[in-house]
Amino acid sequence: MITFALFSALSTFYFTMFFTPGPNNAMLTASGMKFGFVKTLPHLIGIPLGHIIQIGLTCFGLANLFLIYPQIQYYMKILCFLYLLYLSWQMIGSFSLSKKDTGRPLKFYEASLFQFVNPKAWSIAIAVASEIVRAHV
Repeated sequence: MITFALFSALSTFYFTMFFTPGPNNAMLTASGMKFGFVKTLPHLIGIPLGHIIQIGLTCFGLANLFLIYPQIQYYMKILCFLYLLYLSWQMIGSFSLSKKDTGRPLKFYEASLFQFVNPKAWSIAIAVASEIVRAHV
């Protein structure tokens, strides 16, 4: 069972990581500026759901997969790097006047799935999972 001290520490850690700059914050800012708050809500709600699923999978054994096959982490780093470059390119291009009427905000499921290629989300999930496992050992 999780103690109050551990829950407080994890909540503070997660709250701090949630507000520090990262891909989600940049994407939400760009989407809010371009499409408005209401159209960005599915994106905003999809992020925590995807992250909760990611933390759950990490706690329930995805970490073992990384221990058995450490090369997966290398390929994930490359995939995350390339995806972040693609997103930054898309964000830079989304502010041009010729593309003002094109594009759409991320859908709920797209924002949830994005967490699986988000390097910051992975670092949070691994830190949370390792602390929970350490507390129970």
